[in-house]
Amino acid sequence: MDKKLNFLFTSKQWKSLLLKVFLFGPGLLGLRFFNFSLSAVFLFCLLLLWLYFFQLTERGYTRISFLVLVLTAFLALRFFGTNFSVALGTVLIFSLLFYLLLGLTAFIFKNRHSVYLFLNTGLFLAVFLLFFSVAQSRYFLFRDFLLFLIIYFLIRECFNFPRFGIHNSVFVSLVIAFLSLELFWAISLLPIGFINSAILQTLFVFLMRDFALAYFSGRLNRRFLIYYFLIFIILVIFVFAVSKWSI
Repeated sequence: MDKKLNFLFTSKQWKSLLLKVFLFGPGLLGLRFFNFSLSAVFLFCLLLLWLYFFQLTERGYTRISFLVLVLTAFLALRFFGTNFSVALGTVLIFSLLFYLLLGLTAFIFKNRHSVYLFLNTGLFLAVFLLFFSVAQSRYFLFRDFLLFLIIYFLIRECFNFPRFGIHNSVFVSLVIAFLSLELFWAISLLPIGFINSAILQTLFVFLMRDFALAYFSGRLNRRFLIYYFLIFIILVIFVFAVSKWSI
């Protein structure tokens, strides 16, 4: 079993990162326990600053992911953490994403690019779950503008991640962000529930991101297209099949 797991890591440094994760997770729960009081939020912000600046200088490559992860975790716990089991599940999920984020900057993963893409996809899913849950908000203009910015900066960070390095990353990121926002409006009209809507939206963004990466890296070929087309069709059918259609 050890041999099967060791291929993921470049060193045993991953064990030291668990301490930071154990500080981050209980810190989130502490916010809920103290009902998001100003003092609790202040202490949590100090903890986040320490965790961020304690990383290596390579943290600059993932600063957008760090910010999006923290804010999404805070808002998800604030609005959906009234039930303790839901709050605990939320903390565990974001703690896993936080561990992956710290591991990337600490170079503990051998396949850093795959881990980063998994983290990037997980953050998109978390963001879309949050935004689709408030799809009927009165402040839809501010909501849509904020969503556009989050998608743009996450995609641009992905394209600028070491080895990906896409030329014209600003323009491509803007196009993907704009198309994603259009899809968000369209999917919001479907009566399939906010969870399935978020999964469907994540699937579209995932495909656009990977197509762009494949195209600019020269990996876009017939085999790639068939493989991703089949994945897309299967997952879309699954999402619609498990959806409870209601108007």
